[in-house]
Amino acid sequence: MTGGRNFTLFLAGSSLSAIGTGAAPVALTFALFAGGSGTERVSLVMAAEALPLIGLLLLGGALADRFAPRRMMIAADLLRACTQMLLAALLAYMSVPGSGAFYAVLALVTMLGAGTALEAPGRNRFLTQIVSADGLPAANGRLMAASSASGLIGPALGGALVASAGASWAVALDGLTYLASACLLTLIRPPGDETATDAADPSLLRSLRDGWSAFIARSWVWLMVCLFGAMHLLSWAPTEVLGALLYSHQPGGALHWGALLSLMGGGAIIGAIMATRARPQRAIRAILLWLLLYPLLPIGLAAAAPYWVQGICAILGGIEMAHVNVLWESTLQRAIPPDRLSRVSAYDMLGSYCLMPLGYVLAGPLASGLGVSGALWSGAALVLFGTAFLLFRLGTDAP
Repeated sequence: MTGGRNFTLFLAGSSLSAIGTGAAPVALTFALFAGGSGTERVSLVMAAEALPLIGLLLLGGALADRFAPRRMMIAADLLRACTQMLLAALLAYMSVPGSGAFYAVLALVTMLGAGTALEAPGRNRFLTQIVSADGLPAANGRLMAASSASGLIGPALGGALVASAGASWAVALDGLTYLASACLLTLIRPPGDETATDAADPSLLRSLRDGWSAFIARSWVWLMVCLFGAMHLLSWAPTEVLGALLYSHQPGGALHWGALLSLMGGGAIIGAIMATRARPQRAIRAILLWLLLYPLLPIGLAAAAPYWVQGICAILGGIEMAHVNVLWESTLQRAIPPDRLSRVSAYDMLGSYCLMPLGYVLAGPLASGLGVSGALWSGAALVLFGTAFLLFRLGTDAP
């Protein structure tokens, strides 16, 4: 079952924090561009938030399988709330172009990424504690739909706040939503013992080795994770930077770029609803077929398509993203033993996202060498090639 007080509280907290998470990056990116920062500096800031994923995701997964994931999630939300409040104050009262202020921004977004790294791996395990096994696919779909609805509001709200009140207000909003999420998590009371069975093992290193063994034991898991990692490195990270760069030179660019991201959120709502009702016989093959829609937005930007065409591409990309996420999470939750799920999720996230910082950093040089359009075209083509390769590579052992 997916109903009940615990799941409702978790859903509400996740939705609120997703609104702030959608608003803050738009605000920070345009604040940096408006303050005179170039593409390289904006790329460094994005990379600084993603870098802690490399160092702390595995630790977060091991701790979530060892201790109560709810308590770790509360601590991470409080850390991120404090970080965003400090960043909002910095943007409001200091000059970002100055070297001292810029390095302070780097430090704060690094702390924000650390909070995410410690919180994210435990979400899968926490969901299995408050939702029955039969209700997991529907719960994943509802969480994705709610998150996508919040994502529809967040970027547009961020762009509107930048245009009307200033970037600091959008970042402060993000901090408040993390605080609200932490408060709602404190009200949740999972049935039974929250502590994981792995808590009896004193060795974190052994815990990580066991998680790695569970991760590589299924070839379809690590092959898909390699594809996700390549997508984020070669296409999505550059698209985030270069898309904002393209629109930063246009009147009302923050609103237009934020609206495109919001359209993607609208498509994700549709995709999440579709995924809750879908029961593919081979989930991994279905995921790969959906991934063929992924490069539409980068292609639309690269081709300088009319704005309405880019909007359609964003909607279809959102449908694809949500459908893939729901199918992937549900497949992992069914295939991986619960006592190793947080660690496998950590390896999944690490492999999927660890190269994003490099993608952000390379966005500027790629745009300089290939042009903005060439960089976007190249990333989209490589993603399509990798997806087609796995469609033919994966055998019948994949679910």
